[in-house]
Amino acid sequence: MTELLARFVAAFKRGLDGEVAAMQASTAAIEVPLARGDDLGGLRYAFEAGSAADRLVAGTACTLRTARGELRVTIERVDEARVTLASSLPIDVRTPPHTLALAPWFLYDRLQQALDELHVDRHGVALALTLFGKGPRVRTATTLMGDHAGLDASQRAAVQLCSDSDLAFVWGPPGTGKTVTLTSVIEELRAQGKRILLASTTNAAIDQVLARLAQRPWFADTVLAGTTIRLGRSDADTHGAELADIVARMHGVHRTVLDRLRKRIGEVEQLLHFAGALTDELAAAIAPQQVLFGEQPGRLRASALARVFAPGLAEVVARQDPRGQLRVIEERIARLQRVRTLAKARVALHAAADRDLEARIVADARIVMCTLTTAYLSPLMPTQRFDVLIAEEAGMATLPPLFYAACLCRERAIVVGDPRQLPPIVQSDDEQVRRAIGRNIFDVTIPEPETSDAVALLDVQYRMHPAIGALVGDLFYRGRLRHGADLAATAAIAARAPFPGRPVVVVDTAGRTSCQRSAKGTSRINPASAAIPAALALEAVHGGAASIAVITPYAAQAAEIRRLLAQQRIADRVECSTIHRFQGRECDIVILDLVDAAPMRQSALLADAPNLLNVSVSRARGKLVLVADVAYFESIAPTGIVARLLRAAAADAVTPRGATG
Repeated sequence: MTELLARFVAAFKRGLDGEVAAMQASTAAIEVPLARGDDLGGLRYAFEAGSAADRLVAGTACTLRTARGELRVTIERVDEARVTLASSLPIDVRTPPHTLALAPWFLYDRLQQALDELHVDRHGVALALTLFGKGPRVRTATTLMGDHAGLDASQRAAVQLCSDSDLAFVWGPPGTGKTVTLTSVIEELRAQGKRILLASTTNAAIDQVLARLAQRPWFADTVLAGTTIRLGRSDADTHGAELADIVARMHGVHRTVLDRLRKRIGEVEQLLHFAGALTDELAAAIAPQQVLFGEQPGRLRASALARVFAPGLAEVVARQDPRGQLRVIEERIARLQRVRTLAKARVALHAAADRDLEARIVADARIVMCTLTTAYLSPLMPTQRFDVLIAEEAGMATLPPLFYAACLCRERAIVVGDPRQLPPIVQSDDEQVRRAIGRNIFDVTIPEPETSDAVALLDVQYRMHPAIGALVGDLFYRGRLRHGADLAATAAIAARAPFPGRPVVVVDTAGRTSCQRSAKGTSRINPASAAIPAALALEAVHGGAASIAVITPYAAQAAEIRRLLAQQRIADRVECSTIHRFQGRECDIVILDLVDAAPMRQSALLADAPNLLNVSVSRARGKLVLVADVAYFESIAPTGIVARLLRAAAADAVTPRGATG
């Protein structure tokens, strides 16, 4: 097993090296300006990072740029807009500017370190190898402890598989209730006394599961007790489960004292600044060279002294001669410095108590939710061990962090996702890099998911109008999807403009548009085609649609459509972006602009992209509008997925209104 682990780690690291090289060639470092620095003692410093704090992750090693040069620091914690840094050298917090510089590839650098730390005696390597198809699967029949009455047959079968097998893949096509099923899986495993790590590629997926769990009657008590926690920050409602909230609740006295001490330190720093300015003024006034000219040194007035002393005392000091004033101010500075030193020592003690509490809460938690990145990046996680890994949105995960997360677990790995949707995002074009880190875990372990006994397919979709669902099911799932969506609700959406009463429509641009490279040459744009979804979106807004999305494969085209939507003053009513940004989302009406047209050849992005098109089409609840040059795709690639999609929807093809060449 040791040798096999070494081979996996070496392959992952080669892939990560290649990906880092690709990122370095195309991506610049991220810079985060810092303000209001505090010296917490023990080479620990706190700064305000403002809204940019959302881009910072505890455990990150980065560069701090200061007026005196650069030094390496580690982000120890991120608490709202405040970031705490640990340094090996002193930082002068009183001399701005201070800027954190983070290389986007730092995550992969830290991941390589985490992989190097894996050991067969300390980690669940056997489970990770089983997850990657290199170990035997074990399945033992169990009796479920919950009745899971609200689930359909395929969802209950998925819960049963997750209870019986040490390796389970829950295959959740669009709208099949993946989050509902996953919530029941968590409830079942919790009832069995399992300690669970729920990890996902995105915070959004964690938030969806958390929102569903929050509806369970047991949830509030476990959050109150600190046994259900969420690591990492989120803009969504975390229902009190975020670690910082639990720490604040359990150790509120420390947070209150910390806030008071930090405020006091800030006040003292300001007084020291004013006092220093006064001593400079007095020192200049009583310097020997001034006396040579016969000038009497001037005293400071009470109004100036009031910035450092209480009003009554300021008036007393104002009556002293300059040398007496200087002596009193220097004594005041010494006292303020002692106050600052004591306050910082107390801050260090209370902050350490907070850190210790964080570690204890995580160690005692029975359900821990975080991103796959946090699982290897957080300093709280390396010593944690779990019974079960649940990897949500696992089809989008690069392989190394998935392997590492499995190594934190001992008994069971549950993979939740859809191999027919978007794969991991990898920048490198090198085939070896893509094979080592960029393949879908379904393809690695179960390349034929339709026939594997380790797979539970959720086969009833509850999102889409049956006409849209049939399009998705036939093209991407070999006709295995059944349709359980609320027909009245989806039909009501289809009844609205544009094209009232028609759930699926093809708008054929019929050779009247032209595709070209964008100004930067890295994307594609088709201005005449862009005008069509913008006009249709305006109709949808006037028709009262609750939610509208315009989706396109290309960033440049999305930007052009957003410009047109803004001109029509409906940009706030219509979402418009590339396909990748809509994974996991849904809208009442989806307008898909496929862009490609003569004189350009069909792009590689669309030439063989069933997963990309699946995500696009399956976002729609009640109406799907496809904007495309049908003859172009038929002539370029008649057997390709785009042509097949357009043919499947061709019964409703229409001529565009206002399309021009």
